[in-house]
Amino acid sequence: MSGQACDPDKGCWLLSNCEQNDINYTCVHDPILELTLYTGFVYSLIPIFLGIGILGGLGTGMIKRPILNLMLNYPASIATQVGDCFLFVTTTLNSLLLIFEKHPDHPELPLINFDISIIFNQTIPLAWSVGAFLQQRIPQFAIYLFQLCFMLGAIPFLWKFTHSQKQLEIDKRDKKVLIIEKIKTKEDMANETNLDEKELKQYEKFYINDHKKIQIKNLCFIFGSFIVNQTIVLMRSNKFNNSIIGIDACTLENNLVLILILCANFIYTTLVYWNKRNEEFYKDLVQYRPDFRYFTPKKTFWFYYLGGCLAGFSTGFIGMGGGLIMVSILLHKQIIAREAAATAAFGTFMIALNSLIQLFLQKTISTGQMFTFFGLGIIGLIVITKPAYILMNKFKVGYVVLIVDIISVTNNVIAIIALMIINSTLYGFEIMLDYHQHC
Repeated sequence: MSGQACDPDKGCWLLSNCEQNDINYTCVHDPILELTLYTGFVYSLIPIFLGIGILGGLGTGMIKRPILNLMLNYPASIATQVGDCFLFVTTTLNSLLLIFEKHPDHPELPLINFDISIIFNQTIPLAWSVGAFLQQRIPQFAIYLFQLCFMLGAIPFLWKFTHSQKQLEIDKRDKKVLIIEKIKTKEDMANETNLDEKELKQYEKFYINDHKKIQIKNLCFIFGSFIVNQTIVLMRSNKFNNSIIGIDACTLENNLVLILILCANFIYTTLVYWNKRNEEFYKDLVQYRPDFRYFTPKKTFWFYYLGGCLAGFSTGFIGMGGGLIMVSILLHKQIIAREAAATAAFGTFMIALNSLIQLFLQKTISTGQMFTFFGLGIIGLIVITKPAYILMNKFKVGYVVLIVDIISVTNNVIAIIALMIINSTLYGFEIMLDYHQHC
């Protein structure tokens, strides 16, 4: 914890020294990326932890507490920037890999569920902004407590889903459970239904679009939401960034920008909702995959929308948990583990773009350090994540993503408890109760 007042008799945590300045004693951290036997060992763990976190769809937030805060003891601002480096490079490359991954049950379909991703991304930027707004107004102890309760509460659900997914995949291999029948072609529908030629052509359009690895219309909806929301988010000032339109952080106008985000989000979401709702109306008309609807009925849409809201809020408020929430929501809706993890991972892509913007606005690490952390993220993706995708496809063990999720969550629980003990022992419990208002 660099810059923290310290007791010279107690000293500071790892990689920091308690040094005297003109006023008092403070912790001074060793140079970032200074290579020693210990730091070399920790840096070698980073690609492993990153690869595991990405594989389970939880993202890179899972390494912030155990690696960056606990083992490397990075100052909060540095840990955030390093986490942003990892998040952007791994999520971007992983999303590209996932777009071309095959669905376990329907190899001709993409693994990512783009319809659900559209819903998630309508609300994640807004909820993230609200969460980040509140996070700046509570003490560190409260954040630790929220994180700990969240992680401990997640483990039983993940354990339950792991067993159910494992049994489902075993039953599929043993032919006890039939995989959903092959998606019917236009010719199949012509032979089996009374659809006229116009309706058959519409059916064929849906069929062709769903089988595309890159679905332009759906991606436009997703990126459009990011552009609209992020443009307004940058109008706000906070303790890290200045407003792009010059609004001071300590004014009513700055907080009113949140209302502007809410209004813009509502208008954009309404346009997307009615477009996709009409699309599903025509799908019903031509009998295209009637069991796969996400915008109708309304309760289905709202379930995913509120799920995305919770995921975005969690990421902004406690700095983690967005991927875990999305995976749990999708598993609850009987979506298989591989598809759930892939869709959640793609859902964090918009958060990753936001993190990239925040990184360049707040950047205090050097460009060389930034690219070093990019490199560690790429290594984790190539050495751990990609081979794991290949092995899971080969042996049909998609439930493994939930096992690595349990491992990641357990690591974070241990790290959070350790940080609470270390901070209270070295610096005093009251330090975690301090609230430093930036206005």
